[in-house]
Amino acid sequence: MAQYRADWRLRRTEISIIEHNNEVNDDICLDMEEKHQIVYEEARKIIKEVCKVKNTSDLQKLEIGPRNGYLKELKEQHCLSIRQIERLTGVNRGVALKA
Repeated sequence: MAQYRADWRLRRTEISIIEHNNEVNDDICLDMEEKHQIVYEEARKIIKEVCKVKNTSDLQKLEIGPRNGYLKELKEQHCLSIRQIERLTGVNRGVALKA
């Protein structure tokens, strides 16, 4: 008899969980925005335009202040990854992370 009651309670719990999961709601808290990675040619073009340099490696030759400002803009506003910035400009990974 006790086993029957335990099985019945378990089944009732399963049904209530299924009903809860099937309810329609307007929650958006679990939705994630998709990020797309910018291809290297496009990233190279963005770096040249933003930093006003002829070659992406010329970013290394800039003063520290303006260089770090450009790096921050590339990361935050243009969504370039640290790895892309590092590979295309030759700037050290640590410098790109801190900027």
